[in-house]
Amino acid sequence: MNRFTCRVLGVILGLLVGLGNNSTLHSEPYGGVLLQAVKEAVRTLPPGFEALQSNGYPLVLFYDLDGDGMEDLFLLSTKRIEGAVVTDLKALSEYSRLFDSKSVQPFFLHIFLRRHTSASLLKTIDLGLKRVFGSFRRFEIRHGARIPFGIEVAFPNNVGLERVWVLVSSSSRIELFLFQEQPNVKSYVKDINGDGFLDLILFENLFEDSLGYETYASWYQWDGTTYKRYRSVNILRNLRNFLNTIRQQILSKNWEAFFQFALQPQDASYAKASGIQVALPRIFRLPPPPLYPVSGSDAEGIGIDILQRRFMDLIYPEILENPFNLREDGPESFLLTFRLVVEGESFLLSTRVSMYKNFFESRLFHLVLQ
Repeated sequence: MNRFTCRVLGVILGLLVGLGNNSTLHSEPYGGVLLQAVKEAVRTLPPGFEALQSNGYPLVLFYDLDGDGMEDLFLLSTKRIEGAVVTDLKALSEYSRLFDSKSVQPFFLHIFLRRHTSASLLKTIDLGLKRVFGSFRRFEIRHGARIPFGIEVAFPNNVGLERVWVLVSSSSRIELFLFQEQPNVKSYVKDINGDGFLDLILFENLFEDSLGYETYASWYQWDGTTYKRYRSVNILRNLRNFLNTIRQQILSKNWEAFFQFALQPQDASYAKASGIQVALPRIFRLPPPPLYPVSGSDAEGIGIDILQRRFMDLIYPEILENPFNLREDGPESFLLTFRLVVEGESFLLSTRVSMYKNFFESRLFHLVLQ
């Protein structure tokens, strides 16, 4: 689990989370000057606001916002509108609240600048009406930099998970960015182009007549103050084109073109230097049990020799939805098993298909040397 995606679950005695070099994660009650500063912050909350609590301690994230060497305070609160208001983290995290229309209440984030034991309110941010609290954490936007940074407050709801990002590019420039995860929309965050800034990738599955479920991937880049969509690609159409191209290259035994197109550049160089006797068995393998040859030799007898005979046809299974499982750090490769017809015999072979780290550039997919 990477630093961005670590959740503040099971917080003991009241504190949530900070990730990064200058943030502090407290697993015990904070004390000393921090305790005094938190008390001062709670005391100076605007009228009607009540701090969220965990085992009686206000829910606080500590991080040095203004660069003076002292950790400032990021405090979550709610506000009484009608009827009772819940401030206890354990109660707020109960999923049963999703089905209670009376459980909705407003959430706010307050930013306090700390001066030793005192704290002065810099900004109050309205996070909206929610029912269930999920997590509260800081994440870095630029690797190794104090600023910019983001604070995520996540709220489970009846369609998935709403992520509210408070994006801080300076003590006076703070933007709100929201996105919703649900069964057909997933996300992950990763620096995919190596520029040092965290990127946001959204995967959205949509049903299309005659095509099945297409997956659209959108790349959101940091623009200095917030995240904006930079580029989008479709997964299934491009995957079908990729597989059709390598099918033609395999059937024609154009191995040089196949290596160049189907493999990552460093793997292609290795394959060309090693030759097909070495490279092909690392790309094509017997499928795992219980899949066996359709006809011909026993499973134990199938090897590189079938790739050296005359190829008649190559048949892929029909792919109607995105085969790449989305992990926390990106798409996971999948095992593709296909039928190869060789001079009247049919064999099943497998290869592993992966996506490039930055699949928004010229190439999306590659086969994996195993």
